[in-house]
Order: sequence, then structure tokens, then C-alpha cells
Amino acid sequence: MSDMLALSVHDFLTATAAKQPTPGGGSVAALTGALGASLAAMAMEYTVGKKAYAAHDAAVRGALQQFHQASKLFRELLAEDVAAYAALSALLKLSPEERARNADYLPTVIAAIRVPQSVGALAMNVLDLCASLRDKTNKYILSDLAIAAVLAHATVHGSEFNVCINLPLLGDVEEAAVIRKSTGELTARADAAYSALRGGILSQG
Repeated sequence: MSDMLALSVHDFLTATAAKQPTPGGGSVAALTGALGASLAAMAMEYTVGKKAYAAHDAAVRGALQQFHQASKLFRELLAEDVAAYAALSALLKLSPEERARNADYLPTVIAAIRVPQSVGALAMNVLDLCASLRDKTNKYILSDLAIAAVLAHATVHGSEFNVCINLPLLGDVEEAAVIRKSTGELTARADAAYSALRGGILSQG
């Protein structure tokens, strides 16, 4: 398939709905994170230079750069997820015996786990940054910051599913348990951060 990021919105949605492996859950989670980071950047653009928020200008400008960088990283991770899934899908067509003899199998499984782990961690960073900006963002654009947080929160949850679905392939039960625990902890942390941000913003209405 052609570069996912080169597709129009219409074509990406059509491709997502088609009976084909990519774009799938991993791609959509990464794109959701990129949308969240980009929307948060827009909220910062409407805050930078405003007299009412002059005291927070340095923090807002720093956040703007971080959101742009996060959006770029999400797009890179989207491409990595497509590649990882394609490689894993090919190996899963082999018999269990053939997989066990294939030197590429374990590294491919690990890659299919590490990419969504990275997506989830990056989304948590975006969510934390959004939370830190609740009182520093232009009040007329605060709903956009909130929606950016919604998307980051969803990305953390999506990443948890994308990680955990591949853990049985890892073979190492203890390592899988450690990864599952840390992933669940990240999701719980995201829930707490999002709940606090949501309550704080809605209480201002």
C-alpha cells in the first residue's frame, strides 16, 4: 500500500474500512495521537502573544514546539506500525515450528509490541502537557485543548490493546506480565489525568 500519510482523509477512511490489514488499529491510534498533538498546537497558536496570557508566554511557546514534535513522532510511529504489522503478519502465516526456527520471528514480535508502547507513552506526554496548560490557554480555544486531551487519552487506551494483543506471541510469560502491568498502569494514569482535566475545564463553563 502507498504511504499512509500521503492519502487524503477520504482515502484513509476508505482504506481503514476495507478488508485489508492496514491501516488498522495501530495506524488509527497513532493518527489519533497526531491529531491530538496537532490540535493542541493550534490552541497554543491562538494563545501565543495574547496580553492576557503574557505571563505564560514562555510555557506556551515551549508547549507549542513540543506538540509539533509529538505530531511528527506520531506520524513516524504510524509508518513504523504499518511496517511492523506487515512483517509480523507474514511470519504468522508460517507454522509454529517454522516460526520457532526463524531468526526474525522474536525481533518482529518485539517490534510489534514496542511500537504501540511508544505511541502510548508519547500520548501520555501529550495528555500531561495538555493538563499543565489548562490555566494558560486562551479561554476561547480551551475546548480545543480539551478535545486534544480526549484524543491523547484515547490513544493511550488504543495502544494498550495494541500491545496486549501481541503479548501471547512473546513466549516469555514473565516478561509479558511485566509489560501488561506497566501498560495497565500507564492507562490508569491517563484516566486520572484526563478525569482531572475534564472536570477542571467543564467546571469553568
